Amino acid sequence: MIIKKYVVEDMREALIRAKYEMGKDAIILSQKEVRPGKWYQLFRRKKLEVTLAIEEEVQEKHHREKAVLKEAYEKKETLRTAAPKEEKPFSGKKKLVFGGDERKLSRWQSYSQKKAWNEEGATYAQLKEFIEETYPDNAFLKEAKLQRINILVGPTGVGKTTTMAKIASQEYLLKGRQVGLITIDTYRIAAVEQLRKYAEILGITCVSLDDPSQMKESLDKLADCDLILMDTAGASPRNEDRIEDIRLYLDEMPQEKNVYLTLSMSTDVETNQAILKAYKILGYSALILTKFDEVAHYGNFWNLLENNVLPVQYYCYGQNVPEEMEEATLDRVLTYLWRELQHG
Repeated sequence: MIIKKYVVEDMREALIRAKYEMGKDAIILSQKEVRPGKWYQLFRRKKLEVTLAIEEEVQEKHHREKAVLKEAYEKKETLRTAAPKEEKPFSGKKKLVFGGDERKLSRWQSYSQKKAWNEEGATYAQLKEFIEETYPDNAFLKEAKLQRINILVGPTGVGKTTTMAKIASQEYLLKGRQVGLITIDTYRIAAVEQLRKYAEILGITCVSLDDPSQMKESLDKLADCDLILMDTAGASPRNEDRIEDIRLYLDEMPQEKNVYLTLSMSTDVETNQAILKAYKILGYSALILTKFDEVAHYGNFWNLLENNVLPVQYYCYGQNVPEEMEEATLDRVLTYLWRELQHG
């Protein structure tokens, strides 16, 4: 049995610290009010001393699971921060780079000629400069921030549930935030179970509901959380009824929230444009881009540079939680695309 004492401001702080350090199965043995030790602190406010305990093997299991997630993410961060190599330009891959768009190819050629570059063999730095000057107001230069309540919406199969698990893991493991999960995806039992499993590993709360009237009660259960993430059912852009169903849930939530439209980069440009239009009713304010690892060409990337006025919060490129997701700055996205070009 492992026993720990915490001297804290209130019980909420004790539970947050214990859940992070000991795991969700820690139990409270005792609590009492105490004063700070120095004589000159006698007139200061009392604090709470909370004693908790947990079986040693249970805590070891919690630490192992948490360590695996954190190690995987840190390895990915090391790879990400390495500078891209520029030995091989993207010569011969212009159609892949520009998504087969002749207009964008022509713009690149004109820009290269003006700069006296070899447009047949551009480097990473030249491609980045071209994007920054040609699309100065692009989506990857805008900033989006998580609010306390954040909802992921989008079609079936774009990876909302996995992406939400990645966000929860990064925010909880690396930033120490108290995270709570909500799912309304009652159409897919597997998605609910998947999310509950992630929550169990992290030691956080996951609430599922099947009616908008349950929203207030669900949010009350997560009152101690400083970050709430909600997964939603996937809906085709043609399925107006299901999108409307999601809106009914959102109407029961506070106004201060972020709605993220999740788009797959492997979906064709025309379909993504239809999704952007159909989901406007939900009032999304930022995008999350998934499945960069499945991209055959980069038409969606250029389309977002040219036509999207909303910020992109994250981009994802695999199933592994939590590491295969990053904040979508232009440098990070371009670095990833450039490496793919070098290996393609």
